[in-house]
Amino acid sequence: MKYVFLLLTLIILSGSFGLSLATGKGFEGGFPESSGLSGYRIGNMGEKREPEPEIQYEPSEEKPAFKINQGTQIDQRKKRSSNNQKSSKDSESSKIRFRGLSGTYTSDFQEVTSSTGTIIWDKLGIGQSIFKLKTSISGDTYDVENTLIEISYTFGDEFTLTLGGRSVTTGKLTITSSDSEIFNSSNVEGSGYFSVLGIEFGIFEILAGFQYTSYVYTEIETESTSAYWGSFEDSGGLYVTGIGFAF
Repeated sequence: MKYVFLLLTLIILSGSFGLSLATGKGFEGGFPESSGLSGYRIGNMGEKREPEPEIQYEPSEEKPAFKINQGTQIDQRKKRSSNNQKSSKDSESSKIRFRGLSGTYTSDFQEVTSSTGTIIWDKLGIGQSIFKLKTSISGDTYDVENTLIEISYTFGDEFTLTLGGRSVTTGKLTITSSDSEIFNSSNVEGSGYFSVLGIEFGIFEILAGFQYTSYVYTEIETESTSAYWGSFEDSGGLYVTGIGFAF
């Protein structure tokens, strides 16, 4: 009898244990239906949301600012370059030059000298030249001293070319004949031209040029009433060199 109760007890316990195992399988992958949470899954506890779209800007919306800035920079560069050009032109036009040139030619029967001083401002120049000639022809000696006024125009800045004309304003001629009679005249007319090349080194200029002059003396008189000299005419060129100052 004791074994019968023990057997029944084992049968009852084994049945309740199988029931509990069957009921426990309802948690696999979710919650029991009796809990009211069977509609949800682990890892799916909330509502799925789509990612917010990124705000994209059209290229045309950003370019105007860049274009405006670029245009402003270009305008500023143009203004600066124009200002630099104006300042360089002003500096060139306001440059003042002081020049001195001289030249000498000597041969067996004559000696020629020339000395010139010139001031140049704003490309235009004015100067004065002293021309001297001493020569001997057929035993007669000629002494000439002419004063000339020069007008010129200068091209270039550091490397310059100056072209100009010259005119004899005053002069004096003295002729000593072979028999020691003296003739004089101050009635002179003449003109000429010249050119000068210049190279700047700082404030200094190295100059080289050529001068040409043609002149004639008339009304040549002497203290002796028995002698008379018609006229004296001469022309020629002379190479000159010199230095200058440019400010």
